Amino acid sequence: MKKIAIYGGSFDPPHKGHRLLAENLAEVCGAQKVIIMPAALSPFKETTGAPAQDRLNMCRLNFPDGIFEVSDAEISRGGKSYTVDTLRSVKEQYPEAQLFLFMGDDMLLSLDRWYEYQEILRLCTPVAACRTGDLAKLKDMQSFAGNLLKNGTGRAVICESVPIEISSTEIRRSIKNGDVCEYLDEKVFAYIKERGLYR
Repeated sequence: MKKIAIYGGSFDPPHKGHRLLAENLAEVCGAQKVIIMPAALSPFKETTGAPAQDRLNMCRLNFPDGIFEVSDAEISRGGKSYTVDTLRSVKEQYPEAQLFLFMGDDMLLSLDRWYEYQEILRLCTPVAACRTGDLAKLKDMQSFAGNLLKNGTGRAVICESVPIEISSTEIRRSIKNGDVCEYLDEKVFAYIKERGLYR
């Protein structure tokens, strides 16, 4: 059975931490393909800093060929991007595949507030990363996952990973200040400068 993972987000901009997380989680669950899915508009955010097409183009630069495939499905659909709709669409495209959903620790801990989260759990296995050495957070995640999934609706994979300690918000601030950002792929940084993004 083919294993396919979906990794969604605003990617505003995509950075080395996003790629490292995707690579780590793909190794943990044995995914043969990771679909990078930039959102048209996240349900958790009112706006994005860069236009959708620019975020899509930057994702193509940040996630090179190999197991990665960048999809414009949510951007083409428009409006708020609900994970359950994306999972249904991917399941229609790959009906025999086992689906995984990549996320960070905070996203897992809010999963029970996601739109149709029980259907999400039916369609896929969440794979969440916890910062290496953060035993308290790891325990919280394991407890939360156990409570969330105790009705037999699915399971979750929780793994430790070494993150790059940076956020897209900090990167946007750094670019606005005219600083060189070591957390961006060179091609992504060149694209941002060329397009005058985040200024």
